[in-house]
Amino acid sequence: MIGIFLAVATAQGFDPASIETAVSAELGRAMKSLKLEDQPLPKHITVRLGAGEFSEVGTIDGALSYENSGPYRELRVDVRVGDARMDSGNFSSAVGTRDGTAWRGLAHEDKVGAIRRELWLAMDSAYKGATEVLAAKQAAREGRAQAYTPDYSLAPVVELGPRPMGSTNPPGLKQVVLALGGAVSEDRHLEFSAVLGGANIGQVLVHNSEGTMAWIPEQRLVIRASVQSVATDGASLKNGRSWVVKDLDHLPPIATMQQSLQAASAWLDILKETEVGAAYLGPVLFEQPAAAELFRQLLHPQISGTPPLELAPESAASDSRPVPVARLGRRLLPVGWSVLDDPTADSSLASFGLHDDDAVATQAVKVVEDGVCQDVLMSRVPRFERQASTGHGRGFGSGRVEAMPRQVTIRGARPLGEKKLRKKALAYAASAGLDHVLVVRRILTISEVGDFEFAFTGDGPLSGLTAPAEVYKLYSDGRKVPVRGLQFVGVDRRMLRDIVASGPTGPAVQMLDIPGNSSRFVLERFDGFPVSWAVPPVLISEVELTSRSGGEMRVLSPPALHR
Repeated sequence: MIGIFLAVATAQGFDPASIETAVSAELGRAMKSLKLEDQPLPKHITVRLGAGEFSEVGTIDGALSYENSGPYRELRVDVRVGDARMDSGNFSSAVGTRDGTAWRGLAHEDKVGAIRRELWLAMDSAYKGATEVLAAKQAAREGRAQAYTPDYSLAPVVELGPRPMGSTNPPGLKQVVLALGGAVSEDRHLEFSAVLGGANIGQVLVHNSEGTMAWIPEQRLVIRASVQSVATDGASLKNGRSWVVKDLDHLPPIATMQQSLQAASAWLDILKETEVGAAYLGPVLFEQPAAAELFRQLLHPQISGTPPLELAPESAASDSRPVPVARLGRRLLPVGWSVLDDPTADSSLASFGLHDDDAVATQAVKVVEDGVCQDVLMSRVPRFERQASTGHGRGFGSGRVEAMPRQVTIRGARPLGEKKLRKKALAYAASAGLDHVLVVRRILTISEVGDFEFAFTGDGPLSGLTAPAEVYKLYSDGRKVPVRGLQFVGVDRRMLRDIVASGPTGPAVQMLDIPGNSSRFVLERFDGFPVSWAVPPVLISEVELTSRSGGEMRVLSPPALHR
């Protein structure tokens, strides 16, 4: 392991030997002497220390708005107390209380003493929080005869040394971002445009009390481009494009990216004078870009097997264990459909990975066969039906490490060509008494949505799916009429069972996501982990959309801009 330290330090600008020395020493000290009176010693500790370089560039209306680059160091500590039967993990105590995790930023100089000090502070905080959670968990279970799974599964010990890494290449990233921003900067119908680019390259040391000492590489480049306009009735119009890749070499040609963003802008120009679409109930054809987002939002929770956090019961009769969302044996898709997640399928994608955040080797998992959920993705948090991790664990922020998709491929039963698929969509529309079918080309990604829905007693159903950004009416004579102001109603996983036809599986669509909880719907800029969804376009027999304008007429015209 020591043999390649020099090469890594030269390329990456950090000293893995100092980091390993500090983490090993402090982890050993904590396991032997981290203790409060009348409290147990730690049962398990995992340290994740990330080190690397980042670069960020942004433009507004084509002009450079900010840029920043440099090294990063971050530390996360997970401490568990208890025993093999029950420990402090997987329990949600009162809001605002400490738990068994701690996160800290680190100085950029890899001094053993400085790293150990930060580790000591983080472990002390996490340990105290873990003891508090364990006490709350014991109280919640007191007097209950229910069966519980262990809180943490076994995993093989892994040893992986650090690797030489390249650079985030800030000059190249800046060139791409400026070129994209300039592609729409002269579009007078736009009120705002922004392009954000972020890249990072580094490694995460995963060292735990079981003996694992593994350096896990991480690398990604994200570009988000957004354009906004206002319709004649004052409604806000949004569109955009995004690219998630490993590095600059894996981006499409700049001209292709510019054309894509210009198409997003041109769509808004059309929508400015377009009337708000009427409420719709009927078949909907989701083209591949929209279909990828559809599956990402609806299928992700159904194949991620990490059980929900245990809660303090509200009464003696209530169960502290929420029902898992992902259920084995549940029909998720029509007969003949399959879903495979293989994190090692395509090494050119940013979602590629040989190990997860627990340093568990990733595995290919066929989660859906013949339309039925036959298996689930797992982290080291077990459930009754599945104990072992499949190497899909990811930890976002201070949350626990949960299973989530990585490289998903979905295949339909009998894929149709584009013409036959559209013909079938029009036939379903005719049977519903409609002279057209709605085609959704693109759905707003989670990070593009500026609001978050809440429901109160008596409210109507939530949308269940982010709004369509590009949607049009398709007529039998081939006419395509753009529509705006539509929003989905009452969408949930059951809609996937209403797929009546599909096309061939398309290329992987790369995006950012995090484990399936409410935080998925407030993602910002470069939040999340790279995932990819290779899916077919799908025809769903019945979908409901409502109409809303969401704006008001302007009294004053915007000032003329002279450039």
